Amino acid sequence: MQPISILLLLLANTTVGYLLPNPPGKYNVTLTTGPLIDYTRNDPYAAMPTPRALMLSVFQPATCASTVAVPNMPSKIADYQGPFLEETFNISVDLTPIFLEARLPVCSDHPDGCSPLDDAPILLFSPGYSVPRSYYNVLASAIASEGFTVITIDHPEDANIIVYPDGHAVYNNASILDSPTWDEYPRAADVSFVIDQLSNATAMAELLPRRGPRPFPTDRVAMLGHSAGGASAIIAASRDDRIRGAINWDGSIFGSPPPEGLSQPVQIMSQPVLFMAHQDYAGADWLAAWQQLKGPKLALYIANTTHYTFSDMPTLFQAAGQSTEPFADLLGTIAPAEMVRILTAYTTAWMNGAFSGDQGGELLQHQEPGEFPEVATMMKGNF
Repeated sequence: MQPISILLLLLANTTVGYLLPNPPGKYNVTLTTGPLIDYTRNDPYAAMPTPRALMLSVFQPATCASTVAVPNMPSKIADYQGPFLEETFNISVDLTPIFLEARLPVCSDHPDGCSPLDDAPILLFSPGYSVPRSYYNVLASAIASEGFTVITIDHPEDANIIVYPDGHAVYNNASILDSPTWDEYPRAADVSFVIDQLSNATAMAELLPRRGPRPFPTDRVAMLGHSAGGASAIIAASRDDRIRGAINWDGSIFGSPPPEGLSQPVQIMSQPVLFMAHQDYAGADWLAAWQQLKGPKLALYIANTTHYTFSDMPTLFQAAGQSTEPFADLLGTIAPAEMVRILTAYTTAWMNGAFSGDQGGELLQHQEPGEFPEVATMMKGNF
């Protein structure tokens, strides 16, 4: 299966929609999507033996002469989201246009007008349970615009729908919820596989044709995620020391023993770990994981948010002209642009410290309380 170019995304849906915010950093952002297939592992949730097939979006910082507006989601995925959310959250509003008409500003595919930043640090992103990776495109673009390559990952039979380049779709398998640890261990294995492939020149040429057969350095790779993806980031980092740091956006860490019989899902680890929560207390799962973290660690609370504020949903609603006030219980009341600013600032500061080995600075030490008054420190250690 081949990657999807910007041109194909444009041809797929030329209907004029609404434009999502431009990324705020000093770089423009390129977007390439495509599969990575692990032929050494079968999908544990598939009905028959099937290689584990991931879908990725690669956001690269770049200097571009111009940008184009592309569909934020493929139409088949966008069409699925409105009815899915309406049923899940008992919403009577037709949400389909919000997803179907969203357009993301990215660099043009024209080779003469775009220069990606070569070998930027890499952040791997894992979404929440049943949430497609495209729910985080605005946040991924914002972080990439600060000088990071951000790779978002769809985990098969976990996202509510994944559409592959050949057009076939794979839907959520609810049996994942029967596992006491949900999908956190397969997700962690997925991420280690992606890191393996980053150093595979042939795989990178297939995923990123404009880059050609050049592997990525894997000495500056870290992971973050939302909800189950955030928990998976910490679990993955505790099992793969190539992951230099981890960030958990509001994710519970399910504490039942993993398949290999360990008593604690998070192994003792030295990499820096940042927790960011919508509530002002740390649950028992975070406290248990906290004891395993021997490197820099920080837990923050963001006021006026909910679990779903840690996604693009508030930004999509606002950009589409849909008031977020009737959905405050779902989306929170913090301004969407401010939430993007907070998540981008803390993510980039934490990961820059992870890569430099010097965690700290005024933001992380909370010496600039006026900068982000919604943010408060719950716990802090080892820096």
